[in-house]
Amino acid sequence: MKKRKTSILLALMLVLALLLTACGGQTAPAEEPSNGEETPAEEPSNGEAAVGGKIEAIQNEGKIVLGTSADYPPYEFITEVDGELKVVGFDIEIAREIANDLGVELEIRDMDFDGLLAALVAGNIDFIVAGMVPTEERKESVDFSIPYYSAEQRFLVRAEDAAEMGTIESLTGKRIGAQISTVQEEIAKEQITDPEEIRLISRINDLVLDLKSDRIDGIVLVGPVADSYAKADDQLQVSDISFGQEDGVAIAIAKGNDDLTASINASLERMMEADLINQFIAEATALADEQQVE
Repeated sequence: MKKRKTSILLALMLVLALLLTACGGQTAPAEEPSNGEETPAEEPSNGEAAVGGKIEAIQNEGKIVLGTSADYPPYEFITEVDGELKVVGFDIEIAREIANDLGVELEIRDMDFDGLLAALVAGNIDFIVAGMVPTEERKESVDFSIPYYSAEQRFLVRAEDAAEMGTIESLTGKRIGAQISTVQEEIAKEQITDPEEIRLISRINDLVLDLKSDRIDGIVLVGPVADSYAKADDQLQVSDISFGQEDGVAIAIAKGNDDLTASINASLERMMEADLINQFIAEATALADEQQVE
């Protein structure tokens, strides 16, 4: 009897063990590798998620950020207006019209000319209006609007030296100044034969100080800018030298912002048809003539 009870007990224990194994074995099997047919996880945004493009982003922000170099009268320069120093000039008025057409405020960031393109590519500014010529090299990194103004390239000298520097040939052996990363730098290097020195500086104001201090003999400048500095200071004069007409300045926009480029082109066309740009140039030139360039 004892042996039978033991057998029954062993049988019950075996059944119980089987039941426990069955209950615990219902865990999910390991996940099989994907066969490529399942929906993949959502990829991070690649920058195209800004539905509506650059203009919508600007309008959502309520402002458009302008990059310029405010040492280039009458294009852009700093002067006192109602007791406050402000960036003014015909480029600034053009930028303001573009902002108005977009229905946003204009924020101005003044920086060295040679840093403007990098700031645009990095997204720190939205567009550049700074008397910039759309060279092939610049077009590799940014897009440009239609041209909106063209001027002659000239040479600024000390008034006492103007008579002896009336031709490009007379600049051989001279110390030439130009703003770095500009068309004027290219002119100095390509059109002047055997200069003693070509001094490249970011700010035109510093070049003018070098000229007045006899550290250089002249500065390659676009005509309206050379005229502005000469009119503001009787120690300076624009020589008879001409390096020819520039191809025309345009507005720089970061690549891929076709909607903003089209809007800017439409604004420029409207301003040119209404003769607004010539009006802005006349007003900015008059304002630049009133100020003393330091």
